[in-house]
Amino acid sequence: MTLRALRGIASVTAAGTGLLLVYGAVYAMEGMTTRIPMNPLHELGITTLWTLPLTILFCSGLSDFGTVTKQAWVFWLGVILALALLYYFERNTSSSILTKTAMPLLATAGGLMPHIIRRIGFVFTVFSLAAGIAGLLVFYFALTSYLSGSSFATKSIEFVVLAFGTASLITGVLSVAFLSRRHIEPV
Repeated sequence: MTLRALRGIASVTAAGTGLLLVYGAVYAMEGMTTRIPMNPLHELGITTLWTLPLTILFCSGLSDFGTVTKQAWVFWLGVILALALLYYFERNTSSSILTKTAMPLLATAGGLMPHIIRRIGFVFTVFSLAAGIAGLLVFYFALTSYLSGSSFATKSIEFVVLAFGTASLITGVLSVAFLSRRHIEPV
């Protein structure tokens, strides 16, 4: 249970910092004078696909919390908070009304699928492993830019990037440990 609780904390942290990074880039580009014209459905699809992996990772952590506490309301309260967070972030963008209203629902519904349909529960593990690989990549690029003499724009961006990398790497490592432990001990 300790591995599952730690993986839940790391997954939620990685997803939260990942959402901060994604929306930070979106907010940074809002001031650009040129905007590529896009069909609202196309915009909805792209935005949902960018947000879906982080939502799945978030729901994976929430599922771990629900399993550890043995309380279903922990998972569902977390899902409601994730949905509220997505709506909060999306309201400050210049996205179309369709994207602002439908994207948080679609991304959250996609994140819920492995929890609702137990047969595809392996998706949580796959996304946790992918987060670990993303954490390695973040550390690689951060290290190469640090060694080349460049730095982050602000200390807060540096903190969020390194928090995302650390939490993602921990999520991946704990998923591997959880999988190896599960194959050794019968469930």
